[in-house]
Amino acid sequence: MKISFRALLAVALLAGFPVLILLITAGFAAGEWYALEHAPLIAPRLAFLGVPAVGVLLWTFLAIERTPEDDRPGTLPVPPEAQPRLWALVRELAAEVGTRPPDEIHLIAEANASVADETRWLGLQLKRRRMSIGAQLLAGLRQDQLRSVLGHELAHYGNGDTRFSALTYRGQRSMLRVMDRLRHASGFVGFFRPLLRSYAKLYFVVAMRVCRDRELAADQAAARVAGTAAATSALREVEALEVTWQFFVREYVALGWSAGYLPARLAEGYRRLLADEGRAAEIDELRRNPREGAASRYDSHPPTTERIAALESSPEVPARPGGEQPASELLRDPLETLDTALVTNLTAEAGLKQRTGWAELVDLGSRYRATEAALEVLGGLTLERALDALDAGRNEPLALPGFAVPRGTGPRARREMVADSVRRRMSVVITAALAEAGAARWTLSWSGPPVLTVDAPWADAFPPALDRACAVEADTGPLRALLAEAGVPPGYRPIRSAAVSH
Repeated sequence: MKISFRALLAVALLAGFPVLILLITAGFAAGEWYALEHAPLIAPRLAFLGVPAVGVLLWTFLAIERTPEDDRPGTLPVPPEAQPRLWALVRELAAEVGTRPPDEIHLIAEANASVADETRWLGLQLKRRRMSIGAQLLAGLRQDQLRSVLGHELAHYGNGDTRFSALTYRGQRSMLRVMDRLRHASGFVGFFRPLLRSYAKLYFVVAMRVCRDRELAADQAAARVAGTAAATSALREVEALEVTWQFFVREYVALGWSAGYLPARLAEGYRRLLADEGRAAEIDELRRNPREGAASRYDSHPPTTERIAALESSPEVPARPGGEQPASELLRDPLETLDTALVTNLTAEAGLKQRTGWAELVDLGSRYRATEAALEVLGGLTLERALDALDAGRNEPLALPGFAVPRGTGPRARREMVADSVRRRMSVVITAALAEAGAARWTLSWSGPPVLTVDAPWADAFPPALDRACAVEADTGPLRALLAEAGVPPGYRPIRSAAVSH
């Protein structure tokens, strides 16, 4: 069995960490015993300060031994009988890389995959293995790319790696939990924190180099089970999926959240975003130029560009047949399964949201936002009172709050200075009023933000009428007439729909 010096050193440092904690604990016990024998007045004070610190140190010691099955909340277990094709693929890949298949497979709402082992004795005894697969990967990858990603994760525990390297990989996770506990500890334990932090930093410098080497080795294993082209494209695609998912949640899923709505088909919407021709250039750019943070010796992964270069410089492994099929076809009821996985990982508040179609979500969510903005503009006024204020030359209260007007500015100059701000803000109010009257609505676009559509003839008539109403010498007559024609009552005040109020 090949054992690298770095892996051996990392394991020695990992094993030495609990020894260091026990030595500190033993040193405190010896000091307390000495104080009881020779300085009984100091002993209670020492115990008052030291016993909690020893408790925290022993707590951190147990954190090294305890390896949680998975730290992620909200996962969807998929037993073999529910998804036989996915399980068959995972078992096939485990056999190819020479490792034990997982005991469980869970779907998670991340553009990532991982294998977590529940172990004893610093990782030497394996109790149970769980594989987590991101629903985004199943929604956006081809089958050969998914083979590469899963093969890579399983290869971390395969026969191609030494037991010591695998132990180092598990150990860095345990050490992270230990340092997190020490970071939040207080009291006398702070006296030992610099020593333990320095020791942990030394471990990470060594262990992260081992992990980076193992990432490159796992990439080679991924190429062997899926082909070089699939392995390199998977690295690029996963980066793109991570960015596009964050964008999708922020710009689409969250659109109806405050209004009380959630898309009925999350996975379907995400796939439509990925397939949209208007987004193709942006997504291709993400694939060509993966994001890279500042390099650090504590990084567990080499830069994506370095990993791709290493694969491309290695002997090419040909692609396997059938890999061009969508990864989602490995699932039974793919859209329903992926949607369940994605929703499971949302907050508990998601269960209180009303599920609706994408077209309805965009209109309802945009209308809610417009209503909120209109309420902020008008304050306690009705639209009619706001127009009365414009006619009377009192436009400043309708301008953006905090708009600075120099002292000594005359009334007309003041109106001129805030006119543009008033025009923009009153446009929001008019839009909300037309939407509530059924004369305007928002339509879904996967290529950009929601598209506001105002019915004819008001689409062309309202802008010049609004210009006149918000001018320095205001004339709201044309705007009032158009609002009446569109069905907006004179006393209109934005109110939240009962269906979306909280």
